[in-house]
Amino acid sequence: MPHLHFVMDAYGTVEEHANNLMAVNELLNAVAHELGLHPVMPPFLVPYYYCNDAEDGGISAFLICEGGHITVHTFPYRSCYFVDVLSDEFYSVDKAEAIFKEKLHADNTIIRMIDRRTIYDATEERIEAGKDFGPHYMIEVRDVDMTMEWIYRFLDHIAEKINMLAITRPYVITDKKNDPNFISGLLVVAQSHIAVHYDLRERKAMIDIFSCEFIEDAQIRELLDDSFKGNWQCKLFSRGSKHSDRYLRKTNRVAISRAWSGNI
Repeated sequence: MPHLHFVMDAYGTVEEHANNLMAVNELLNAVAHELGLHPVMPPFLVPYYYCNDAEDGGISAFLICEGGHITVHTFPYRSCYFVDVLSDEFYSVDKAEAIFKEKLHADNTIIRMIDRRTIYDATEERIEAGKDFGPHYMIEVRDVDMTMEWIYRFLDHIAEKINMLAITRPYVITDKKNDPNFISGLLVVAQSHIAVHYDLRERKAMIDIFSCEFIEDAQIRELLDDSFKGNWQCKLFSRGSKHSDRYLRKTNRVAISRAWSGNI
């Protein structure tokens, strides 16, 4: 079962790079190749520029690998992006960071390498709605039976249940056409994602709910209880810690772009 989860919150990116679909597509392929992961699909990219606040526009992209995924969510107008790599393959944290920063520049980063097998007894982080980007729930479910149809239906309905905005329909795939080991599903929500990876042999699933906006913790836990009858463990992480002090703020961008008006 996939257990190494690399997360990187990156700040100070170049707007043109973070808006470049081809660059993000090549980034996903390069990460999978150079880290020795095993993609089971081509990259899937979603340009998202029809949000209510133009500052939230950008690109959401993912690549499903054997039992795991690589995701990138860019916020060009906020000068930041967010990365996840979930895999049971061993790889270097430094190498992963170097690939992302080479392909998609960042002045500074916050990085974690999380072992999904050991996190669930740890004390949960404090989430500050006014300063952090959003919550990331990492969930494990044991002794459960899932099918491709079940995962599809779960993902197709979860966003509305927890007040998130789905911007795609679910994508569900097996790692092999014949005799698969994993079923993986991913739903892109407004500049973040919900993912499910189910191990057919171990009858165990890992689920990620990553939100760019704050969601009610009680709703998440009620949903998990309804879906899995208490047979789950969950760890809550903060993403984009203190991000409001790191990205290029809207007020600064507006002041710079209108500076000419003071010279006439």
